[in-house]
Amino acid sequence: MTTKPILKFAGLGLLICGTILNILMFVSEAWPTYLFFVMMGVGLLFLLASYFFKNLKNIWQIVIVLIPFITTYILFDISSASNDTFLIPKGFTGQVTIYYDRPNGQQEEYDGKWRIYRVPISGNLETKFKLKGHSINLSSSHYYYVDSNSKRQELNHYCEYCEVKDTVTLQVIYGVLGTDDKGTYQTFFIDRPLNKNRIHNPE
Repeated sequence: MTTKPILKFAGLGLLICGTILNILMFVSEAWPTYLFFVMMGVGLLFLLASYFFKNLKNIWQIVIVLIPFITTYILFDISSASNDTFLIPKGFTGQVTIYYDRPNGQQEEYDGKWRIYRVPISGNLETKFKLKGHSINLSSSHYYYVDSNSKRQELNHYCEYCEVKDTVTLQVIYGVLGTDDKGTYQTFFIDRPLNKNRIHNPE
């Protein structure tokens, strides 16, 4: 079987893509990132490998090309925030506090890829879930009022930076992610945005 220059083409592709993306990043004055420089570096390594290992079997070239992509996917998955769904008693208003990694906390519960947090009427929930990726994905989290029949009503997120703001209805207002003597926690509010009496205490 004829050996194909898979490493060479993969290296050229990564080098060209990394260069173009870097140029676009600087032209648009985007937030600096080293990811595209790493992409260029991997491309150069592939090109060097294709030069020194010209007769490397196709299967091994494919394996080498896949390694950085698989590694990147694993690292991204580990460092990314979890997908969260919060179920809140219907009619609840005020501050919600979620404490993570509590030994006697609420059992872990999933709905597919989504973590389920059942917030009690007190608004204070201790969960066995650990905070994933040292961050929370606020904009992608789902918040629902739940009645006695388990019927869900989704709550909107308050958009502080939107040009047109809803300041009248009850919404989810983001709080803080912090740590105290009990561990890591996050807070958020179910409230009307114009309410000035909110506090940002863990409990």
